[in-house]
Parts: sequence; structure tokens; C-alpha cells
Amino acid sequence: MDYCLLHKKLLHNLFESNTAFDLHIPFHGFQHELVRELKLKSVEILLELPRAVLSVAVNERPIWSQDWWPACQLKSCVSDTAINLEKQTIDFLKSQKNFGVYHQIEVNKISDRIHKKIKSLDVKRIKYQENHPFNFKFYAWTMISDYLIFCEKTNQRFPLGWHEFNEDKTTPPNRAYLKLWELFSVYNFAPTNKPEALEIGASPGGWSWVLSHFCSVVHTIDRAPLDQKLNSIQNIRHKIGDAFKLNSKDYDQCSWFYSDIICTPEKMYETVCFWLENSAIQNFVCTIKFKGDCDFEILKKFQQIPDSKIIHLYQNKNEVTWIKTVGIKM
Repeated sequence: MDYCLLHKKLLHNLFESNTAFDLHIPFHGFQHELVRELKLKSVEILLELPRAVLSVAVNERPIWSQDWWPACQLKSCVSDTAINLEKQTIDFLKSQKNFGVYHQIEVNKISDRIHKKIKSLDVKRIKYQENHPFNFKFYAWTMISDYLIFCEKTNQRFPLGWHEFNEDKTTPPNRAYLKLWELFSVYNFAPTNKPEALEIGASPGGWSWVLSHFCSVVHTIDRAPLDQKLNSIQNIRHKIGDAFKLNSKDYDQCSWFYSDIICTPEKMYETVCFWLENSAIQNFVCTIKFKGDCDFEILKKFQQIPDSKIIHLYQNKNEVTWIKTVGIKM
């Protein structure tokens, strides 16, 4: 059966059954991980498309979902003529009090024309600032064949979870800084009150550069030196050494732990447990990196640590970010 006809049939059945459903936009290149995650959680997948996955309703955004559209509405726009189809859709979207954000799933000339005739919120690069104030209300919509999928309020506050920044291409020594920019700006998870922080695997210093703006002292550890661009930053104190053989008593003033080090998920878990058991540090931001498929079993161990959460940042690649702090809310 032709895929377009199959999708249309599945959507027709969904429309007739009036089943509540959610739409997930997968991170680019990681749709297979989103599908695996949903299946491991026994979440029924209703329809899988190249740029979206429809599932039964879930309680929270999956790790591998760039954006989550809960409680979607499905509207049949089938009519005698394409003109009537277009008019029905435009009238419905124009009746909304907020601007709309369009997510293109497939080539659809009708939806392209509709998009040009309604008030839309443009997807723009983010200007970095701590605790970004963006709070513009919008709805989201897309079309598959003759069916409109509408979500009154999506999970991500920036349209489609598209977290591209106006980058600083001269100061930081590498692009890893964008992970902390996203965490501090989009998710409001920057340290406060100028704490001391420990960062392992710091070279060449992308995270160190960001942390130097928030911490009184950033203790950095790596077998390699930091980029010379950071030599003039007085509150970065770098030590050449093995990040996994530190004496926790040497860092008893630190209240934050950061790691973007390249190691196995098991080694990262072992390291986190060591610092939880042998120091007073209770605030963590750690990248968990994978060589192949996501290891959901090791992620369960991280998730069992109290006051913690795992997210996949837009700036993450084949990795996720584990964060922990008392009373975490994200």
C-alpha cells in the first residue's frame, strides 16, 4: 500500500475512534531512540512519520523528544474541493487568540498556502541571557494528508524546541559551551550566589568559560591544559591530572559538580556515586555519552538518584544530560 494512503487510513481510524493522542517531534537523527524509548515504556505508537511520532497520551516529555504536543486535536478537512479544505482550516486557525507555529511533516501544498495566510510566530535564533524571559503564548499545528493536527499548548516554551543560539564564535574555545547556554537560558538552571564549582574533563574549556561568569571559583581538572584564551580568567583554577583520581577533601568548598568528560555511562555513574558518597556536593550537571544506542538500563540507575532528571538538550548529540539539585523543577 502507498505510504500516503496508509497514513490517511490510519488517521481516519484515529479520527473515527476519537482517541486522545500526543505528537512528538524527535531530535534530528534520533527518531529511532524516541521510538525505542516509547516502546520500552509500553507506550502505544499510533503513527510514525519522518519528522513526527504520534502516540497515546503520556505524562511527561520523553527524553528523546525535542518537543511534545500533549492532548492534540485531530480535525478532518476532507471536503468536495481543495478550496473548501483550505477555507475550513484557515477559519479554524484564525479563530485562535494566539499566533501559530507550523511544523512541516510532509510536502503538502495546501498547508504551505495556509501557513502564509494566518498569523504565525517565526522560529528565530535565541539571544543568550540567563533565565531567558521568553514566554510568548502560541499554538502549534501541522497537516498530514487531509487532516489537521492541532495543539493548543506545547511542552517547550520556545517554538518546536528549536534551541539554536546567536553564537559567540570568537571567545569560547569550542562549541560545548552551547550546552550550558541552553541549560542556563532555556531551562533556567544556572548556579546562583557565586558558588565554587568542580569541573572534570574540562579541556579545552568551553564549559569553564561559561561557569566563570557564575562561580566565584571554577576548579577544572583534565590531562590536557585549557585553551590559552582562558589564561586571563582569574577565577578558573586548572589542574593537570586524572579526573577520576581526585581527593574529594581537596574540594570541600565546592557545591556544584560539572562534567562533559568522554567516558562510558557506567564510569560516569560510578563517578557520580563517589562524589555523592564522599563529598557535600548535591548539585550536578553531567553529560552521559553513548558510543552506540542509548543505554536505557544505565539511565534507570541515574533516574533513581533523588532530586535528579535526565534530558536531551537540543545541543546534545548522541548523549543526554543528567542534572541534580534539591527540589528540581524543569
